[in-house]
Amino acid sequence: MVNNRNFVTCLLFLSVWIGFAQDVIKADDSNIHIEGSNYIYKKGDELVLHRHSDKVYKGTTKENLFNPLKARTSSGILIKFKTNSPKIIAKFKIVKGNKSTSVFSIFQNGTFIENSSFKYEPDSEILINLESKFPGKDVVYKITFPLRTDIHFLGLKLEDDYQLIEFESPNKPVYVACGNSITHGTGQITTPETYAFQIAEKFGYELFNVAVGGGKTSQVMAEMIANDFKRIDVMTILIGFNDYNGQGIDTKTFYKRYDNMLKTLRSKHANTKIYCITMTYTNFKKSKTSGIPVDEFRGVITHIVEKMQLTGDKNIFLIKGEAITSKSNLKDNVHFTAQGAKDFADALFAQMK
Repeated sequence: MVNNRNFVTCLLFLSVWIGFAQDVIKADDSNIHIEGSNYIYKKGDELVLHRHSDKVYKGTTKENLFNPLKARTSSGILIKFKTNSPKIIAKFKIVKGNKSTSVFSIFQNGTFIENSSFKYEPDSEILINLESKFPGKDVVYKITFPLRTDIHFLGLKLEDDYQLIEFESPNKPVYVACGNSITHGTGQITTPETYAFQIAEKFGYELFNVAVGGGKTSQVMAEMIANDFKRIDVMTILIGFNDYNGQGIDTKTFYKRYDNMLKTLRSKHANTKIYCITMTYTNFKKSKTSGIPVDEFRGVITHIVEKMQLTGDKNIFLIKGEAITSKSNLKDNVHFTAQGAKDFADALFAQMK
């Protein structure tokens, strides 16, 4: 039996798609630049853009200390291309799994234009219609992917007699943001609202946001980052809340996890600037699971970082998250509002700078 709504939607998309007579510009065209994905491969006509390795996605939550399905989302990923075509169609696919609304953000020549939102319909193809705000001029388009869905890129359509224009994407410093839901983007609607994206924009970094909602201090994550990134210039780590308040481990176990994570990262990235952020403001002053005060977990991070500094590591830095956040930043007991994420990004930028 045909779903009438989906059938009509498909006909509408098809009619719009056919209206552009040129062939589809393939998703892996050399003039389409991708940022924020360290794991890119073709699957038929689809370009898969992931934040973590397939090896990690095959692991269990118990092994990873984070949910592999939640990890298979698109926070921080974006595409860029340049053209003077008056109209463009960008085609994507929502992959089955994470049942959240997909919100893309559209920029032209560095200026935010609009958000484009799509309901979760597994394996559905979606079209984003773009219209130049700079008629007759070359425009660099940037489309950021949604925070909490897995998106495959299927290509572009331009109007007749227009092509993509070759342009150089600057060789930006690589910034890896590691953490849990606070860094992933819970509390925000779009990738540009997340604090990690804003930090990257302020410094001119390329962001790789590997944070996962619900994630704990994970050796699997540390090994993936250490082994799979050839170069990391800057890294922020804001982790520990789910160890402390969710799983309820003791400080000795947390010390071992955090210390091992840093040692693993340093084994392959000795000169990366690492900013270790103690847990930001939370209404949970004591763990609801163990009863341990949150300041004891903050003290663990402080002790480890100071120890590494004393033994000669000049590229590791401590940022007291609780000192640059407050209750006014929160939408619940721990996550930032969109404004809270902006305020945190501003304060963090000042500390990192």
